[in-house]
Amino acid sequence: MGIRVWSGYVGRNVVASSVNSVLPLQPSFSHLGLYVKSLSVMERFYCDVLGFYVTDRLRNGDQEILFLSRSLLEHHQIVLAPGRSETSASTVNQVSFEIETLPKLIDAFQALTQLGITGMESLNHGGSWSLYVPDPEGNTIELFVRTDWYVPLHAMTGLDLNQPEEAIRQQTVRMVQQTPGSKTWEVWRQEFQKRMDQRG
Repeated sequence: MGIRVWSGYVGRNVVASSVNSVLPLQPSFSHLGLYVKSLSVMERFYCDVLGFYVTDRLRNGDQEILFLSRSLLEHHQIVLAPGRSETSASTVNQVSFEIETLPKLIDAFQALTQLGITGMESLNHGGSWSLYVPDPEGNTIELFVRTDWYVPLHAMTGLDLNQPEEAIRQQTVRMVQQTPGSKTWEVWRQEFQKRMDQRG
């Protein structure tokens, strides 16, 4: 993904403690992604020690990304991804915030574009619509909206936030219809509850 530059804020007088926000949002923290040195060691720690469950595994070539949760309301609270070297200091993959509605995500994209922010990327995961934004030091901030569906992660595709809301929703319905294993989040939560009950 590389380093991204917040050109929109170069030379601007930004007061970090300001009550007023540039974006008309009320973000709530959702999940955290971590680059790791050893996926197997980290999986054992988070699952065996902290009690997380592996909810999904995403293959990327010869590598694997793990999605972990302890909550019926969250498909993943922690994401573990390979990429940290043995000698590197701690790094962060992304910090994610849930947004209230799809129109507000579209508004956020437009506002950030007007500020001159570069290096943004948007994806339709099926289960969520996501906008990835680089902070001033290259850390990735995700703004996302939850959909009504769980869709297996390999089905994710690009998302054009210049489209009307209805076009994005129609794209997502097609993903659900065309991707085996798709289900409502309610069904996914019921299945996850059974897994947790079985483990005790």
